[in-house]
Amino acid sequence: MKLFIDLTSLADHLSGIERYAMNLSLELIKHKEVDFILLFKGQIHPAFKAYKKADNVTCKVLRTCNKLLFNQIVLPRAVKKMDCDYYFFPAFPNPIFLRKKNMITTIHDVGCFDCPETMKTLSRIYFQYSYKHSAKSCQFILTVSEFSMGRIAERLPKAKGITKLIYDGIEDKMLALGDSANDDPDGPGEVIKKKSKAEKIEILEKYKLPERFILSLSTLEPRKNLSLLVKAYAELIEKKATDRKLVLAGRLGWKMEDFLAEFSEDVKKNIVFTGFIDDEDLPALYGMADLFVFPSKYEGFGIPPLEALACGTRVLSSDAASLPEVLGEAANYFKSDNVQDLKEKLQACIDQREKLDEMNKRKMEGYRQAQKFNWKSSANQLLELMEENM
Repeated sequence: MKLFIDLTSLADHLSGIERYAMNLSLELIKHKEVDFILLFKGQIHPAFKAYKKADNVTCKVLRTCNKLLFNQIVLPRAVKKMDCDYYFFPAFPNPIFLRKKNMITTIHDVGCFDCPETMKTLSRIYFQYSYKHSAKSCQFILTVSEFSMGRIAERLPKAKGITKLIYDGIEDKMLALGDSANDDPDGPGEVIKKKSKAEKIEILEKYKLPERFILSLSTLEPRKNLSLLVKAYAELIEKKATDRKLVLAGRLGWKMEDFLAEFSEDVKKNIVFTGFIDDEDLPALYGMADLFVFPSKYEGFGIPPLEALACGTRVLSSDAASLPEVLGEAANYFKSDNVQDLKEKLQACIDQREKLDEMNKRKMEGYRQAQKFNWKSSANQLLELMEENM
């Protein structure tokens, strides 16, 4: 079997969608009985350079240009020349002007239909049309949760019979750190913190972090609902109910330049923006946080809170969309978009004093929940789907 994979999205910022494409592809190409053509934009992504000389992997690179022009003209022109059994688009929809048999695309969520106010108008229209096109042109559509599968069935009736569930996974570096804790009396998380001691000062300095902090990590954009978190946190600061700083990690997205404008200077000075976090620093960052908070209004999956659980950190998440499905009973929840409930749950998590055995039990629950999702299983499911339908 010969499989084409579009990895041109890796030339842009790595958000959850791009990390899905990267990690699933890295696991797929370990299957040496399959021949792969990997397509990149600008240059081969560093994570794949080791595979340039692999017998079953061919890496191709296209020149970069305007994003829309690239995705709808340059990319399909290149793919049309290829002769493969399947054409896989793991990050974004298959190009509108590409006509190929056996195309597989991934629709991570249908936020463009369900919460259009969180997107720019042109982006919303583009994705709505592209998803409808994918439903008509693809052999299969992959999605990453039961929640998204249900929403796709409602919003895209033509996709109902061809949509397949293949969950996101957790990177090995997260699970490996947790797994090393199974024989450690301190449990997962404590091992991460021990491993991180040598680099802790370096990480703190690199991102200008305080010693103790509440963490939230995502692309800073409207549907992540960070303004709700800041409102709840601001009330705690004003009541002097916490001395922990709030760390907002991730790149700045659309409509977020001045979302702190309504808050006082006393609140603002307690909030730290790190910008983009390098992948190699993520386990240590999660492990150093006192609490991870994920206030998102809408998620197809939700990788960051699951990673935090894998690293032994307490998680407080909204109960929106797929999050209870993915995080299970290992996380604490507040009512989505309810600032009062978030404030109360945030206060309770900060004030909680866990006994050692309770703490270790909670950490093991989080680690076991994270173990349910792994890229090897996801890759095997996808290959089985393709082989059964050749």
